Amino acid sequence: MKALKIFSVASIISACLIGCTNDFANLNTDPNAPTVVTADLLLTPILRSTVQSQFNYGNGADLARHVSRTNYNEVEQYSLGTNEGAWSAYYLRLNNIEEMIEVAERDHKTSAKAVAYILKAFTVASLTDLWGDVPYFEACKGGDLATPSYDTQKDIYTAEGGIISLLKEAEKLLSDPAADKLPSDIMYAGDRTKWRKLGNALRLRYLMRISNRASEISTYDIAREIAEMVKLPLPETNADNALLAYLPNNPNQCPIYVMRAGEFEYVRMSKESAETLNNLNDPRRAVWFARTANSSSAQPLYDGIPSGCSSTTLENMGYSSPDVSLLGDYFRAAPDGCNAVLMNCSEVMFLVAEAIVKGYTDGDAAAWYNKGIAASFEYYCKAAPGTDYMSQAEVAFDAGKGLQQIMTQKWLAQFFVGYEAWFDYLRTGYPEMKPLIDNRNPTRPGETPSRFYYPEDEQALNAANYAEAVARQGGKDDINTKLWWEK
Repeated sequence: MKALKIFSVASIISACLIGCTNDFANLNTDPNAPTVVTADLLLTPILRSTVQSQFNYGNGADLARHVSRTNYNEVEQYSLGTNEGAWSAYYLRLNNIEEMIEVAERDHKTSAKAVAYILKAFTVASLTDLWGDVPYFEACKGGDLATPSYDTQKDIYTAEGGIISLLKEAEKLLSDPAADKLPSDIMYAGDRTKWRKLGNALRLRYLMRISNRASEISTYDIAREIAEMVKLPLPETNADNALLAYLPNNPNQCPIYVMRAGEFEYVRMSKESAETLNNLNDPRRAVWFARTANSSSAQPLYDGIPSGCSSTTLENMGYSSPDVSLLGDYFRAAPDGCNAVLMNCSEVMFLVAEAIVKGYTDGDAAAWYNKGIAASFEYYCKAAPGTDYMSQAEVAFDAGKGLQQIMTQKWLAQFFVGYEAWFDYLRTGYPEMKPLIDNRNPTRPGETPSRFYYPEDEQALNAANYAEAVARQGGKDDINTKLWWEK
């Protein structure tokens, strides 16, 4: 791994001040411009890049089968590469978050430090959930640690200073009534209660993610941790959603709005989305997708294509453009028509429902499940789902198939929210997905992979640690190596 020598805001300002005489400083210092970097100043670009990267209409949506593509769909076909751009972006962000933590500690800003811990936990979880074992505890240190060792996914989640530990500490800091006030921020405007809810929601997400391996964790009891989480402040309404609104002007416009026509037309409704939404007569389909060109005003039609098919396969199967839905006006009609969502409250409600079904905590799973559906409808449709929708056999909660129902509705609610729906599929096997017709998994044809390859730079610049990590995970860098928490 390359040493991350980031030229931060602080270093740029420091360089500008070196060698200045007193007279020069007096003449050229803007009294309205800061000369000392603060944690809240660092937070804005970190938060913007973190949240907007979650608006994933690319690899995440492809793997989760929310959408399918008519071209450039190697990821859908399980011909996975290194995803090196995302790897570099995550480590750059981790480096900047570390700087924010240092500045917050310098200035004794415990609340800002807690926010940085939340963002750090989210970022490193994204890294390890996409690649498996990754450099973490020694990463972003520079100097003699320019080639950090790889940590196991288990330790990244459960060890001191790992994901769960960071979020526990954030809850401790933010729940302290004597803690300092949070500065205003671009997501929650300095509302410490909402930040506290987000940190707890993420901890519940990650505890449920690793719950398949509860018997291997000696540092704490997963079931007890989850039961305690439900008693803490959690997002309750869409007003608690962690999101950033896209804006009318560059560089903050919805990326789908600015896609060129040809690229936009590659992205279609998937067959899984079409079948699920059509079977339920789900009104969210009209938000996410456009009706087909052969629809009529009296009969709007929505249809999708099978995921991972080559253009030749699609042609041979008889799929033509007028008969297949594109993305809807929600994403395309205006530069600020939608939001980038980091985490929505409906996910939290489905997590609680799942925890109850699995016996981790007490409660009414059906009630939490229904609340999750209602929250998603309110967010996307600005209306309740209605009795006709909720009374359908596939929707009305049935304890015998509760987990499948929860995960299917959660899959829908996670539309374009990063890789979360894909991680849930790897963890639970739901919703069930059809085998790919053109599966290009290079080492296990026909199977579903679990991770991306490590970037090639790791082999060249961090060779010894890379080799050790690969050996620990089966002896080769393979996209089919199971993640530690996987089903």
